[in-house]
Amino acid sequence: MLKNNRAIIIHGGGLVDCSKQVLMRLAEEFSEICNKVFIGYFSFESLYKKEYWDEYNLDLVQKVKNKRGTWFGTCREIFLEGEKLEKAITLLKSEGVNIIVVCGGDGSSRQVAEMHEAFENEGIHIVFPMPLTIDGINGGASIGIEQAVRESIRQIENMAATSLQTKDNEKFGVLCAELQGRNRDDITFETLNAFKNAGRVADFDLSDLFVVVVPTTMETDEEKLFKAINSSENRTLVLLSEGAKIKIADIKKNVSRKIRTLVVGHQSQSNNQTTDVDIDFIDSWIANAMWLIKSHLGKSICIVWDKDDDYYHAESIDYYASKNPRNGQKCALTDKQEKVLKEYVIA
Repeated sequence: MLKNNRAIIIHGGGLVDCSKQVLMRLAEEFSEICNKVFIGYFSFESLYKKEYWDEYNLDLVQKVKNKRGTWFGTCREIFLEGEKLEKAITLLKSEGVNIIVVCGGDGSSRQVAEMHEAFENEGIHIVFPMPLTIDGINGGASIGIEQAVRESIRQIENMAATSLQTKDNEKFGVLCAELQGRNRDDITFETLNAFKNAGRVADFDLSDLFVVVVPTTMETDEEKLFKAINSSENRTLVLLSEGAKIKIADIKKNVSRKIRTLVVGHQSQSNNQTTDVDIDFIDSWIANAMWLIKSHLGKSICIVWDKDDDYYHAESIDYYASKNPRNGQKCALTDKQEKVLKEYVIA
């Protein structure tokens, strides 16, 4: 009975480093409950263009195995309505596809919420496994942010192990890391919080470091910041959010101590795109998500991960859309995040 299903898996509007691995692993899992699984190139556009389909098989696995980035492309500003929606329904029904798997963020969740009824009326259901976005999203944890944080920690600790062990003019150096993620502070907060929970950065106790955070959502007093860094005799770590008013160039210009800089990028348009992916983490998430998906076959659902409680649950397909309405795609920090960040902001 399960093998009567056919699925197409698509990505949302942006690219993150783990996209290719996630899509391919999901395809592998869905092949156990479907007689055919397709992966669509260029996001929602593939739903009405068969030429953007690839069937999941060993040949596809080998073709994309050593490719960088998501490989499957992306396409923004695609709204399935009117003729495009009719074409999509006609194409999917002609190919026997009854499951659409959408991996994306807040924009994709809203697109799904707006179109799911039209597909459901034709016996086609939509699954939103978990956000892949690094933009920040309300309502649950994002696998994209988790991957970005893990990569940020890895790169910061690798550089800190040497750069913060070096003295210049009798003072230890400064490591300034810009964490990119579409002008959001989520990655900066999660990276900082991970260091706080561990009590250390690489081989250094956190209490022995002077740690400063420059977020996008909080004001930083530039003069006080530069003065504090210059006067500190401790090893210094500066975590800078992409989009903050103060840039790495400003810190290098106004700080007299020796500075090493690092930019950790997490999207394909970044000049510093990361390539290491935590496969064990992805496999763990997919195992939990697939258990819920299999338990709700024939329904349109979102999978939500409450990170603090490490709890996975299924919600209605419009869950993320209701938590992230169209408001300029600004995702506010939680009270907890603001409280933690304020401890390290010089205002």
